[in-house]
Amino acid sequence: MPVQLAITLNDDQTARLESLAKERDASAADLAAETVTQYLEDDAAFRAAVEAGLAAGRAGDVADFAPFAAGMRERMKAALAGRSE
Repeated sequence: MPVQLAITLNDDQTARLESLAKERDASAADLAAETVTQYLEDDAAFRAAVEAGLAAGRAGDVADFAPFAAGMRERMKAALAGRSE
């Protein structure tokens, strides 16, 4: 059963949404519903990826941190050296 939802947009958001709706020959309500759908799909995918990562960690399937840390130290040294020039 569809539910009607009211949201408050500022002037800039309203103008941008109306402009996009006009470009796409759609209603602002249709674009808002599409955006909510995309957000929910993205959030579900993110949560699934986090769960997969946590499960891998619990199973001991983790990467060695030392090479990452060494690379970061080198990048930080290079960045700091670039600032002092």
